[in-house]
Amino acid sequence: MKQVVVSVVVAVALFGVIQASDLILGTINSGDRVLHSQGYSAPGIVNQTVSRLVTYNGAYNITAIRAYDRSANRTGMSSLQGGGLGQRNASILLAGYRTGIGYDYLVEIYGR
Repeated sequence: MKQVVVSVVVAVALFGVIQASDLILGTINSGDRVLHSQGYSAPGIVNQTVSRLVTYNGAYNITAIRAYDRSANRTGMSSLQGGGLGQRNASILLAGYRTGIGYDYLVEIYGR
């Protein structure tokens, strides 16, 4: 039984590492509306790190933010840089994992 518990804990930890390129904040509830939904991508550039700061300013309070890494090998990084849940603005940084690597993200922002 102890081995099963340890195996499950290790599997969950590895799943978290694999999914680290997605940004999932907040909860999408009934009554929430899509405030922003757009794809962002950039090819890799040799000896450079590619990045983009996505900014959203709106009239509704943000309840959830999703940035899904759509690249085949999940080579992106995303992070919230400003604003966020409970506010009317958000700044999300999208970037390639390292130099020479691009990114492909779908960014969705929900609110009410």
